[in-house]
Amino acid sequence: MLHTMKKVFYITLLFVLVACEDQYETTHKYSRLISQSKDYPVYLDMSEISKIQVKSSVTAVAPFKIVSNDGYYFVGDMMEGVHVYEKKGGYDVSYLCFIECKYLKAFDVVGDYLFCNNFVDLVVLDVSNPLQTSVRHREINHFNKFTSHANYAGYVDYWNIPYVEDKGCIVGYQQYTLTGIVTEKNPELDFSKYDQLYGNLTANDIPASWISNNPENDKPYTGIIKVRDDEIYTFGNNDNWTICSWQGTFKTVQTQWRTTPFGSYMHPMYHRSNFHPVRLLNKEGILYAMGVGNDTSSGYFECMMPPRPNKASTWYGHDFPNNVPVDIIYIASMRCFFILSDGFIRFALIKEEDDFHWGVESYSNYDVLPGAVAIAETQGNLITLGNKLTVYNPTETDVHLVKEYPDISGSCMLKDGDVLAVANQQGLLFYNISDLENIKLVP
Repeated sequence: MLHTMKKVFYITLLFVLVACEDQYETTHKYSRLISQSKDYPVYLDMSEISKIQVKSSVTAVAPFKIVSNDGYYFVGDMMEGVHVYEKKGGYDVSYLCFIECKYLKAFDVVGDYLFCNNFVDLVVLDVSNPLQTSVRHREINHFNKFTSHANYAGYVDYWNIPYVEDKGCIVGYQQYTLTGIVTEKNPELDFSKYDQLYGNLTANDIPASWISNNPENDKPYTGIIKVRDDEIYTFGNNDNWTICSWQGTFKTVQTQWRTTPFGSYMHPMYHRSNFHPVRLLNKEGILYAMGVGNDTSSGYFECMMPPRPNKASTWYGHDFPNNVPVDIIYIASMRCFFILSDGFIRFALIKEEDDFHWGVESYSNYDVLPGAVAIAETQGNLITLGNKLTVYNPTETDVHLVKEYPDISGSCMLKDGDVLAVANQQGLLFYNISDLENIKLVP
């Protein structure tokens, strides 16, 4: 009897253990407590950045360009805005105001309208009365649309700042963790409530990592240049130009196939897979573009020469594996370019290869004093500006020092006949350059 009772007990215990094991397998195979994380993008709030404000006076930080119209001189201040000087007659000017436009890196003036970048946006300002400057048009994300460009070596993504239509630029990500039960029927956690809470996160500040010591080389890659009396050219979203104008309303023309204002073709200077454009220039009817390699130690320039009698417009370009050009000038009488980079003036004597392309016949580097950031030509001579103003006489074999002016310094200049306008942190000054060995401040 005792033996029978023990047997029944063990059989019963076995059934209990089997049932427990089945319950354990069922519970833990199809139902688990887990934690999952999800990254939510943080979008740049442009409400503060997009404010264009007029201030009475602001000290210049980094002047980089001078342009003018009938009534005013405009001096661009890198990443800050535009200083305005009123013309009083001749070269007598007075400081009028400062137009704050945050993250400004490129601008130009057509009549009473100033075209500029405000971070990634293209903005048209009415400056007929600079003290009452008003925004006439804002082209959202204008300088962040390289997505349809031919994808050379995957660099298109490198050119763009991450962006979501109708939400803006992505400045970072915020991670949130959800803990809950998943089963065979519902293997994923439900983040829908988190999506509602964190789907539109914003921040007011641009990440510090986006801005280097040379912000003109940073994204967004802007380029604004006045080509005709009523037209502004900027980089297009594919291998072309975007032509902008103001004719009572804002107009753009997306010009395909690299059409230039001269009626022929020219790359818009960002077609190279390992370069990005940082500067556009229009000097005496010649369009220039300069760019920087992704390694920041190499660069290039390209230009389009206007048509000549019985000749089409001509394209020329050159790469620099170890230097980045900062300014350039063409001297027609010598058929050569003088390219300025840190510590060098580069001489490029060109030859005509066909009706469209020019090549290099000879090429030389000349050591000059470092620190020069701008170059101009007058009377067949070169003027460089930086921590001093220097005059050189160029030949096909050398550049000869004519005279140095240690008391004249600046970061940009504008040549107008025999007068040179120079901008620095002290303001806008004018110098008579009719006698290069006796340059004097215009009284």
